[in-house]
Amino acid sequence: MTVDREAAASSLAAIEHVERRTARAVFYGIASAFMILWGVITAAGYCFTQAYPARAAATWPILNALGLIATVAMTARNSNGLMVTSRRLSWRLVYAQLALIGFGIAVVTVLGPFRGRQLDAFWPLLFMLGYVLTGIWIGRFFVLCGLVVALLIVVGFWWAGPWFQLWMAVVDGGALILGGLWLRRQGAAL
Repeated sequence: MTVDREAAASSLAAIEHVERRTARAVFYGIASAFMILWGVITAAGYCFTQAYPARAAATWPILNALGLIATVAMTARNSNGLMVTSRRLSWRLVYAQLALIGFGIAVVTVLGPFRGRQLDAFWPLLFMLGYVLTGIWIGRFFVLCGLVVALLIVVGFWWAGPWFQLWMAVVDGGALILGGLWLRRQGAAL
């Protein structure tokens, strides 16, 4: 059997297309679980902060520590059965999250002190920058999600008044949960 150049090029292009779709589906599956986890944690944190503002300083470190522990546990558990590329990708997401947290702490330390509302806007804006940067490499969904949520954070910062915490629970936490569910569905559909 002989294969001409056009048929070979067409076959290679089809293989490359399937490879890209598979990589995107794997990434979407991994990212969706993390987005849902952090969406629930974020929404709970903002709701608790709205109800008990005096306890916000203790609430967020506890929730963030629990979220990081859950992220590492999910990554370690899931990486046993994943392909080597997916395993590296899972850990890269953890490392990227730690890098954003480290950068955020440096900014707050150098440019602070920030007040409660400023911190409540700063951290999700920083993570939405991470979404935009991810979207530059992975796909438009992350760019769109990061920009829309960042815009809504700014809107809420200026106009949500005393309901800012609840605004953030819906906008930040809700967007992460809905985005994670959408990614899960898209990954399954690919």
